[in-house]
Amino acid sequence: MLGARIKELRLRNAIALEELAAKSGMSADELGSVERGEVKQLDTQRLLKIADNLRLKSGADFAGLMRLNRFPRRFHVYGVGLPKSGTVSLAGLFGNYRSCHEFHQWETHQMIIRYNSGTISREQFRGFLKERELLGGLPEMDAAHFNRHYIDILQEEFPEAKFICLIRDCYSWVNSFVNYFVVPEREAIQSKELPNGMPFDIPRGAMEAKNELVRNFHKYIDVPLSFWSSSYRDMIEKLPPGRSMIIRTHEISQKVDDIAHFVGIQPNRLVKEQSHLNKAKYTVSVLRNLDRDFLKTKFREHSCGLMERFFPGFSLDDFLA
Repeated sequence: MLGARIKELRLRNAIALEELAAKSGMSADELGSVERGEVKQLDTQRLLKIADNLRLKSGADFAGLMRLNRFPRRFHVYGVGLPKSGTVSLAGLFGNYRSCHEFHQWETHQMIIRYNSGTISREQFRGFLKERELLGGLPEMDAAHFNRHYIDILQEEFPEAKFICLIRDCYSWVNSFVNYFVVPEREAIQSKELPNGMPFDIPRGAMEAKNELVRNFHKYIDVPLSFWSSSYRDMIEKLPPGRSMIIRTHEISQKVDDIAHFVGIQPNRLVKEQSHLNKAKYTVSVLRNLDRDFLKTKFREHSCGLMERFFPGFSLDDFLA
């Protein structure tokens, strides 16, 4: 079935077998054996290379091709968290497996907006998420901050799936959050991402607005802090008991054995060297510029319960030190 479909699509687009094989990193004999049905399954990355060079004209053709591969998952895990909480590192940790980070990001954000606004039904959104699974080649680790928006649907649709939730302390997260907005080269990305899941009622865009954010952060601090606390409370409430693990971001590399045991794989199969990717270079430190008693009051107001539960004894003074 898989080989016959590859051959059909190749001939439809007038691509020679030798050309497709070379562009996909295969020999003509290898591709020929696939087309003759002698090879029933392909490694997902190999199939993706073939699909990339078949010049497919529709997403349906791609989804159908991936569906025919039927390469079973060895496990099924979703990584959830906030932006800047370590989802890149989690995806990298599973680099020896079918692992993706924020796959189909823009399209998924748009569907989240439509679902939350009532433009599409729960069943339509559920259908989109199932299609996303196919388009991604049935990933074994799917790490994305936006997965947090539909944990309830994922746990219903995939009853065997497990969840790893990354939680970052509120102090370093706020610091990282602010720096995300003030780095000039991020401006083009922010214009797409902000309305799709990040707090957007703060200055952004032009340099003047960024300077305003840094100079007068005391006026805006409630925005990221309320976002941090409400998002994590919602995530923790929705995580399915017995199928979930909560990891503190700074302990990802220290918890490799625990993560492997939770998923059901050998620890040496995880890529520990990739457990701290996407390290940020901070250009501002707004928390040092504000009155410390004011900050302590704000952090206590928004995040006291969560910080005491997951980061007991860790204070603003400890972070600033």
